[in-house]
Amino acid sequence: MHTPMEFRSNQVIGTVESVSPRELKVMLLDDAPGSTSLNAGFVQRFPRINAWVLVPSEVGYLVGVVTWIGIDSAASEVFKRQDPGLLDVPFPRRRMAVTPLGTLRWRTNAAGSEPELVRGIVSYPSVGEPVLVPDEAQLRTIGSVSGGNGKLRLGTSPLAGDTPVAVNPDRLFGRHLAVLGSTGSGKSCTVAGLVRWSVTSAKAATTDGSSRARFIILDPNGEYRECFRDLTGVRVLRVEPEDGEEALTVPAWTWSSSEWAAITRASLQTQRPLLQRTLRDLRNGFDPEASGTERLAIELRAHAQIWSILYSDMPRFSTFPKYTDFTRVLDDMPGVFSQWQNEPGVNLVLGQVASMQARHGAGGRGRDGAYISTEVQALLQALATAFQATNVVVSLGTRTEDTPVRFNPGDVVNHLEGLLRTPEFQRDAGYASSFITRVRGLLGDLRLKAIIAPEVEEPLEAWLSRFLGDETCSNGEVTVVDLSLLAPEVMHTAVAVIGRLTMEALQHVRASTKSVLPTVLVLEEAHNFVAATNSGAEIPTTADLCRETFNRIAREGRKFGLGLVLSSQRPSALSQTVLSQCNSFLLHRLVNDRDQDLVARLVPDSLGDLLHELPSLPPRQAILLGWATEVPTLVEVGHLQREQRPQSDDPKFWDSWTGAETIDFSWEAVVRDWTSS
Repeated sequence: MHTPMEFRSNQVIGTVESVSPRELKVMLLDDAPGSTSLNAGFVQRFPRINAWVLVPSEVGYLVGVVTWIGIDSAASEVFKRQDPGLLDVPFPRRRMAVTPLGTLRWRTNAAGSEPELVRGIVSYPSVGEPVLVPDEAQLRTIGSVSGGNGKLRLGTSPLAGDTPVAVNPDRLFGRHLAVLGSTGSGKSCTVAGLVRWSVTSAKAATTDGSSRARFIILDPNGEYRECFRDLTGVRVLRVEPEDGEEALTVPAWTWSSSEWAAITRASLQTQRPLLQRTLRDLRNGFDPEASGTERLAIELRAHAQIWSILYSDMPRFSTFPKYTDFTRVLDDMPGVFSQWQNEPGVNLVLGQVASMQARHGAGGRGRDGAYISTEVQALLQALATAFQATNVVVSLGTRTEDTPVRFNPGDVVNHLEGLLRTPEFQRDAGYASSFITRVRGLLGDLRLKAIIAPEVEEPLEAWLSRFLGDETCSNGEVTVVDLSLLAPEVMHTAVAVIGRLTMEALQHVRASTKSVLPTVLVLEEAHNFVAATNSGAEIPTTADLCRETFNRIAREGRKFGLGLVLSSQRPSALSQTVLSQCNSFLLHRLVNDRDQDLVARLVPDSLGDLLHELPSLPPRQAILLGWATEVPTLVEVGHLQREQRPQSDDPKFWDSWTGAETIDFSWEAVVRDWTSS
């Protein structure tokens, strides 16, 4: 390739008339191509919208994209030069508007000098600088998107002589990707292609033909379950699995207290504390109605845990009486433990409590209100001594209400009712009856039982292996979670749980190994799960919870190796928090005005004009922009065979009406399949 000072004169097609950071005005020469250019040594269409042009500078070439072409009337400079006496009559001159995108410069290495496309403008041209049409080599450099780092081929660039467009997967998935487009624009095929080509490219790059790619596709419409059949090791999880598929389970014991509260509509004042205590007890194996020495051991354990929290952060709790919850615990302890005052060690506990109350006054309202470390240590020691004297094996209760430890979901109702018979919650019994009814209805719903309370007990590590793949991905790289037959009541909860557990699993991988485990989570029809606004209800709904889960994944997932791919036909209905965290976009045809306006606001002002082509893009073509590409690029996404495409084709009404395409079915068989258990 020639250097900036060696560009051929026949590549010049115009001159710069005006310069601004957002736009260059270019006047085309009279002999510049009118529709087809041979200037650069090969046939290409020019001038046209979204075509690339070059302007030489001291560091290489400024790369710009044509955003406007027009004709105005001006005196012909050619005629003026030939005869100054000629009458100055208006003469049509062609002009272009060019948006600056990046810089094409030369990088020197051991093999010599080679071109490199970099983001941003290093040096703006001056008025009168020549404007060039790129040659074939220059087009290949610009159109290759990622230079030599492009491991994943997306398709070809129609504007660069069908140059292959390849991207760096680290950029594409590392900072989240949004695939946006109206129905029928090829959006689902693009998502399927991204997953397929990522896996096949990774396999091709290894010596043994295996890969450790990890993709989880959350598919609410069941579009993707068939399109990866030819790939080995693809897991399809489904409510009613068929041959080669696995059962979809989202056990209730994996749900956090927030997810339980959202689906059961637990009120914040009385019902949620009762629910949290129930989940905490079940995860720790506690019985609320235990009696005798066993009950004493449980109370000693519970109070030791409370005071350990205080002791672990003494500076924050130095003005202790202000924290009424802890003050009430201290005042209640004589009543709790007086019935066991003859048991070994209990008098030590009661004596220390009395000493602390004497120093601080009843209810912590004494003159010396700040608790000190030594007296809290003494109380903790007394509790530990009394606990050891019981000789009862009781868990220390370090598991919180959100720890994903397995328990029997069927025990939740019984445990709730048991807690309501204890002095601590007895006064809340009147407020909890409707809540317990909702919990009982949830756990008794036959549509949900196989999902939230499966008969086969599966440990968390086995569940994670099915969803994320095992340690070496020997059981496959792609998990398709078919949610199409999942009951609507639990849909948002299931999606939120899968997303949260995926991220928390990757968090713990990093914590234990000091390394991240790169994983891609694909959310199809994302606008249904990550809405632009929440419900505004006092008690968050399951949709609110799902939205907040993916907001958090979008904000923090990159730190733990979790890349998010959002696919949506309604970007205006998507959470702005999630969209703003997406650093790369693949934009298919968008015809809705609100969607176009939103997308235009997501890109820099100087690139807004590039998106005017969105309403007229044909299927399979998309504009790639953002962190994954140095300059915005029109891509014709690679072709997929029919059997490799998601099942999202438009219905063929006419063929069905005229009998050209028949569907062999019977309502009897449909109803039998529908109502079978």
